[in-house]
Amino acid sequence: MFSISYSAALQGIKGSIVHVEADVSDGMPFFSMVGYLASEVKEAKERVRIAIKNQGFDLKPKKITINLSPADLKKEGTAFDLPIAAAILASSGYFPRENLEGIVLIGELNLDGKISGINGVLPIIYTAFENGFRKCMVPACNAKEAAVIEGMEVIDVESLREAAEYLAGVRNIIPVERQCFAKELANASENGMPDFKDVIGQKTLI
Repeated sequence: MFSISYSAALQGIKGSIVHVEADVSDGMPFFSMVGYLASEVKEAKERVRIAIKNQGFDLKPKKITINLSPADLKKEGTAFDLPIAAAILASSGYFPRENLEGIVLIGELNLDGKISGINGVLPIIYTAFENGFRKCMVPACNAKEAAVIEGMEVIDVESLREAAEYLAGVRNIIPVERQCFAKELANASENGMPDFKDVIGQKTLI
């Protein structure tokens, strides 16, 4: 069965939407990944496979092929672990493939299936918003940063099991409130924390 989940890749501070395509079919058991991948992305297949097993999902011996599109955009970092796992689970029948539509997923998987935070959450979620997405699923520790984007519904998860149950419609997760973090940012500014707008110049040493 074929499924697509959605994520984003960064090039500097600019981002692009990435389609994570998964095909799970009969044949000799094999797990392959393509799509101009950096080494840490290639290693995702081991993290994903073991995390799926340790979260109690029973994957039958199948031929699994993952393609991260567009193929001419280099994919770096560990943020693709969660969308890869979600696409595989959808293709394996754990929840409807249609439930992956309209939501961007990011997050690194530990071997036990827990979801770790990543870097670059804000530009990733902003990229998703600019491309018409209005919902995202992020690691719990990155939720407040993602919630900075007004108009984006942020679903925070701590494990692959939580993510799958939410996508299956059997777990209710209340979206993170943007209001709370906005107040924290305002308070931080009022308390005199440094701001780049205050940088006027640097001394030049000759």
